[in-house]
Amino acid sequence: MVEFNALTDEQQIERFGRLAKAALDRFGMPMATLRHQSYMENVLFEVSDKASDSHASLRICRPDWKVDALEREVCWLSELGRDTDLRVPIPIPTLDGELFAVVTCEGIPEPRACVLFHWVDGAYAAPGELTPARLRSVGQFLAKLHDHAETFHLPAELAIDRFDADALDECDYRANVSSYFEGPADLEAFDDAVAAAVKLMRELGESSTVAGIIHGDFHQRNYVFDGDHIGAIDFETMRWGYYFYDLATTLSYLRPEFLGNVDPEPLRASLIEGYATERRLPKEYERTLRIFAAYRVWIMADWVSSSPRMLKHDWARRRLDAMPEQIRDLLEQAAR
Repeated sequence: MVEFNALTDEQQIERFGRLAKAALDRFGMPMATLRHQSYMENVLFEVSDKASDSHASLRICRPDWKVDALEREVCWLSELGRDTDLRVPIPIPTLDGELFAVVTCEGIPEPRACVLFHWVDGAYAAPGELTPARLRSVGQFLAKLHDHAETFHLPAELAIDRFDADALDECDYRANVSSYFEGPADLEAFDDAVAAAVKLMRELGESSTVAGIIHGDFHQRNYVFDGDHIGAIDFETMRWGYYFYDLATTLSYLRPEFLGNVDPEPLRASLIEGYATERRLPKEYERTLRIFAAYRVWIMADWVSSSPRMLKHDWARRRLDAMPEQIRDLLEQAAR
């Protein structure tokens, strides 16, 4: 383990390339070509296979990824592919009919779960390419995803844990952020975000009209455009949660620190308008969105502060430093 972790990212990616080749043998694509896409916690490769005329994305999961979580993800994506016309990454089975493969490779300490998806055509939109029309389609897509979630049920053996008000109230939500933040005012901001989210969840209840399976990370690096047609990727953080958390996540990236000189307000308005064409907005939806946006900030702070790979980046630390003030602003707006 120490030897592998001491390697540079480039050296680790070279080894992951060998593991990817071994995985593709299991999917019947031994001659496929690979192009590395990203390496954060998971490793992603673009796959092109002339023999089967396949264009796909291979995800090599981080070593602590739970098999049941992966089974839930591929189950939902398979159902979405059958039940809707939403453009999502449909899993490709192995030659043995399994929806993912667990693969070992010399030089990588742990076995890795590998899942192969049909490629979703499209590209990320740069800030200047995010138009109101495109954000309206993002809102419509997300609403249709939630429509499907209202009637979707996982098999009993794959039942998903509910990260609801009780679970959040009982978790040690300071465990990671307190390793980075030392000032009491900063830690109190995270306390306030969690407390507000718990209160809101209890107000909303748990009916299928307000909560169900959600994407969990629906930001502008996880939806792509092919012209004006939208597709969604990266469903690995799917969970049982509140639909408006997904919408708040999308809105939270339509901010100046992510958009530069692009005016966020027309984009935010169009996103909500698009969502409302498919699903009814509840009363006080703006308050709900702001509280869930503050909760999202805590989720991100919890993730970044627990990730040595993320903390190596100056931009990640800068964003982390700004998060307590973001929470305070959002909760102040929600209280008006």
